[in-house]
Amino acid sequence: MEKSVHLTVAVPDRVYLKENVASVILPAVRADVNILPDRAPSIFVLDFGVLQILNANGSLKQRYFVQSGVAEIADNNCKVMIQGILPFDDINPHMAKKRVEAAENEQDRLFYQMILDYLRGIRRRYLRTLNLFSDKSGVPKTHEEIVADIKAEIEELKQHNKENSSNEEKEA
Repeated sequence: MEKSVHLTVAVPDRVYLKENVASVILPAVRADVNILPDRAPSIFVLDFGVLQILNANGSLKQRYFVQSGVAEIADNNCKVMIQGILPFDDINPHMAKKRVEAAENEQDRLFYQMILDYLRGIRRRYLRTLNLFSDKSGVPKTHEEIVADIKAEIEELKQHNKENSSNEEKEA
């Protein structure tokens, strides 16, 4: 008998999917991870991205857009706990764009923007999960706020370097 991975995908209010699969590709924060039978026990933080289920021959069986979460793998069981999921074929670029514009919160806006980008051929890591964990205030920052913070840090570093250069010139 061919080995498989028992995949369970859960969203906050229910189990969304339970099935045995040949393998599943998860959108982990740093890179996609292919979960095969007999994988060593692992835990992954998941980013916004595409969860892909593959057949035994490695061809694509199903795809889902997923919001951030975590995955635990042990004993050929892959338990995925995510904030949201949408079947890949249930949305097109036009629908995604409308949902970006109509989003009521930053989380949904970013999720549908990721879908829109993906459908347009743009692939990138959103690192949304890491940003949520690193923000100690409990209020997630918008993309624009994060960019502004990075620019401010760069300016501070430039100013600090100028001051150090000036001090070194005075001492010389």
